[in-house]
Amino acid sequence: MKILLTRPIDDSIITSKTLSKIGIETVILPFLEINKFDYQEFKISKTDYLMFTSKNAANFFRFDRQFRYNAVFSVGGETKIILQKKGFQNIINADENLEKLLILSKKQLRKGDIIIHPTYQNYNLKIRNFFLDLGCRYFAIKCYSSKMICSNSYKLILFMKNEKKSMIAFYSPLTARSFVKQIQKLDLIKFCDNKLFVVISNKVKEEINKLGKLSIYVAKKPNQKKMIELIKEKFLLGKKIG
Repeated sequence: MKILLTRPIDDSIITSKTLSKIGIETVILPFLEINKFDYQEFKISKTDYLMFTSKNAANFFRFDRQFRYNAVFSVGGETKIILQKKGFQNIINADENLEKLLILSKKQLRKGDIIIHPTYQNYNLKIRNFFLDLGCRYFAIKCYSSKMICSNSYKLILFMKNEKKSMIAFYSPLTARSFVKQIQKLDLIKFCDNKLFVVISNKVKEEINKLGKLSIYVAKKPNQKKMIELIKEKFLLGKKIG
């Protein structure tokens, strides 16, 4: 049994090395391309809150020592680790999802507070409206770009048609959305029935559900550790069946 890794290339390589150590063969085919965005410096005061909703934002945001004591909201264990390595001291983290983080942030904020959100968008409408309703001010910093891709359609076709007993892993809704678009475009939906889909969250599952009723398994928690555990579990089960 092989597993198709759909993450951006750098993340897929790291995951591939982890899986190879436990005897799982991988095929790397990114459906998302991440690039640094050269943004203008943004004036941030010591009382402003910073919000990181992805590890890419944490990676590409230009850290300055003056920010290390700012209160920081973050989603995900990997994001938190990056922020800690950069030097942030006051991190409020929700490992589960964005909704959980917004609940935590609501307990901390007061009317008039400023939230700075490094992201891949010009702004996030849902997050902006949430903070505006609290009487806070929201500013987004576009520090990286996220582009849906499929660099090798032929490789995807071969995998979908020839690897009948195989897995496909997804770590983000946008990656899953990109994959779904390619499957629909290349008329490969019928080859999804004999695949196992392992996903990091229910948000990702919602995207894959657009392909119909499939075998989709969700990690117990939305982090790399639980994804590896799920992949290993399904891999061993597949070997027994095979």
